[in-house]
Amino acid sequence: MLKKILFVIFFSFWGYTGHSQILISIIFGDKLNSEGLEFGLDGGVNFSKITGLESNAYASNLHLGFYFDVRLKNQFWLNTGVLVKSSQGSSKLTKNDVLNLYPDLDSFAVEGNYSQSLGFFNVPIMLKYRFENHIYAGLGFQASLLMKARLNYSHAYENIEITSSIDNRDWFKRVDVGLVGGFGYKLRQGNGINLGVKYYAGLIDITKSSNSVNRNNVIYVKVDIPIGKDNQKKEKK
Repeated sequence: MLKKILFVIFFSFWGYTGHSQILISIIFGDKLNSEGLEFGLDGGVNFSKITGLESNAYASNLHLGFYFDVRLKNQFWLNTGVLVKSSQGSSKLTKNDVLNLYPDLDSFAVEGNYSQSLGFFNVPIMLKYRFENHIYAGLGFQASLLMKARLNYSHAYENIEITSSIDNRDWFKRVDVGLVGGFGYKLRQGNGINLGVKYYAGLIDITKSSNSVNRNNVIYVKVDIPIGKDNQKKEKK
């Protein structure tokens, strides 16, 4: 069981730039699911912001990956997986925020809307407890690898939307670590889809050098869809 989990996670790292990680998840879904192991796709929308900035506006993005629920004992499960597509950041940045996140931008002549986007490869590890009423709750930590970072700009000029972006990945640390916790409900019908909410609070400063301490805060609204679980039930019957 552990070898299969590590195999899928390893090839997800290896195939990050394409869609092979999702294809691998679907291909191995039927073989991975069992009474003590639930495997499936994890997707939804997240709302994120970077603390330490003047702007408190949340940026909304989509995330996609896969998850493992491994039974430990009784109602306790180990939840892990990989979010292979996870964008986050902050929106509606002020002038000071822009200069803080990209100090090489020595002039601020162009007025407009600025936002910071961060693309991460996230690996959460949580201890989950499933109650008898199908409600579950979990707590743990998450490690993230930064894949890309861009300072985005948009401005409307004579009914024309002008957009551009600057790569500022060198201004951010490559690894982020923080606490993660959440709760949800497992549907009783069908293949047992999980509906949930998860909150991530970064513990380290994600910038290499700035005038403030900047941490990631993310709220995930998620749907977990088990792969191949219905087929296995039908075969047993």
